[in-house]
Amino acid sequence: MLLWDGGLIKVEICRKGGRTCHAGTIQQFALDEGELMTIGSDGAIRGWDFESIDTADCNDDSGLFEIEPMNEMVIGRNVSLSSMVKSCLPDSFIWFAQDSNGGIWKLDLSFSNITQDPECLFSFHAGVIQGMDVSSTSHLMATTTLDRSVRIFDFLAKKELTTSRYKQGGTTLTWAPRLVNPSGGLVVVGFEDGVVRLLELYNPQSLRVVAGRSRYGDAELRLKQAFKPHNAAVTAIAYERNGEILATGSMDCTVFFFTVGDRYDPIGFVTVPGPVQGLEWSPQSHGKNTLLVLCRSGHVVEVQSPDPEAQNHGTTYHISGLPTRNFTFSSIKSHIKEIARRQALKEKKQKEREAQLKKAKEEGLEPTEEELQEVEEEEELPPLYTPDPPSPLCCGFYSLPGAFWLSMVGVEMEGVAQDIEDPLAYSIETAKQKLEMDRMRREAEMRKVERRKMLAELQNQFKQLLEKNQGLPEHVRLHRTVHTHKPIHPCTLNPPLRPEVFSIITNQKAF
Repeated sequence: MLLWDGGLIKVEICRKGGRTCHAGTIQQFALDEGELMTIGSDGAIRGWDFESIDTADCNDDSGLFEIEPMNEMVIGRNVSLSSMVKSCLPDSFIWFAQDSNGGIWKLDLSFSNITQDPECLFSFHAGVIQGMDVSSTSHLMATTTLDRSVRIFDFLAKKELTTSRYKQGGTTLTWAPRLVNPSGGLVVVGFEDGVVRLLELYNPQSLRVVAGRSRYGDAELRLKQAFKPHNAAVTAIAYERNGEILATGSMDCTVFFFTVGDRYDPIGFVTVPGPVQGLEWSPQSHGKNTLLVLCRSGHVVEVQSPDPEAQNHGTTYHISGLPTRNFTFSSIKSHIKEIARRQALKEKKQKEREAQLKKAKEEGLEPTEEELQEVEEEEELPPLYTPDPPSPLCCGFYSLPGAFWLSMVGVEMEGVAQDIEDPLAYSIETAKQKLEMDRMRREAEMRKVERRKMLAELQNQFKQLLEKNQGLPEHVRLHRTVHTHKPIHPCTLNPPLRPEVFSIITNQKAF
């Protein structure tokens, strides 16, 4: 803490031995009955004597003023307080604190022998939820975020059943289907360091005995297996339609396959053109068992399902020779619009032609062969628009066998209307007048350029005439100074001048 006096720092407030007041950032100050409360991101609340701090001074050159807090409360580990408000009830010592790690706390700051322990009123994720899925056999929901927690909720009772914390943030999550886990208690979670964890919900059957009235103390997430197939964040997890293969996708542009059983064993991996956005297995109605890999780079790859019985005896897990199909996309919107425009223009011309033939028939005129046979040349359609860089994918799924749907961003996006933000922008009339002035100015500049070009040509001709004059015999050569008092014509002279000599004279006079 720093004590300011006007625009200068008077002293630095610290604890005995030069220790800082908090182990983290002080997020808020609160003054309550002569006590200065500091709320820190280290999960601690400390009360200081305000009068001692207000009159603090330093007796040496260190600039430090040491003081110990009057009262202190440390809520607990993994708590980062961001703000705190006091209860509106009179004579109350109850405060409510917001935990930026996901929680609301009820605190008794009476600091007496009967002070109650901190109570967490609400617990929730901190930040954006990265993965969420629901159980197919019960009223349970699993979520994970980058706050390094995985939570199970009973959404009928609107209660959190259990929370499991890890050293890395979760990035994706899927609940194993009943085909894989009949008890319906297996959750597969991917983390930002490339690790995949199989978490088993302890005794999930008792949680759905009565909907919304589960015994929450029985719920517990236990680690069944952990493996690391990727070197970057896991972004997608999907079970094959028969429940025999698990596929995981990552930001490292790879898709890894595992056999499903009591223990998940690696089959191998394939590389894809970009970071994986999503994975979709083909449904049972399709003849081929394939995996649709959606990449954030806008590419789509269809991969044939690997053989789960295949043995890998090589030095790498990379699967080579697996049948794949790669897709990139272009926009056909411009083609559709151009075809519609040409069709409308063709119909308009047809109507005009029919009207002309009808008029000629009424006037008793016979139509010519050219009028009867109209030949129209078809122009080539404009090229397809391919976004660069490719448009990112939102989602995708199989439809008919061999076909799939995609939702993409920006491929055929309509242009955003341009707003007028400049207060000095021209009005419509002023803009039109300015355009006219600019047009006149451009025309004047063009006339100047033309005149300069003409003068340059005349100068060039004059130089050529001077050279030709120097090449003539001396008795017919014109001198540099020629005086003419009236317009002359070469035919009126005696003897008449040749045309080239007369041209030299007139140009000499002009210049």
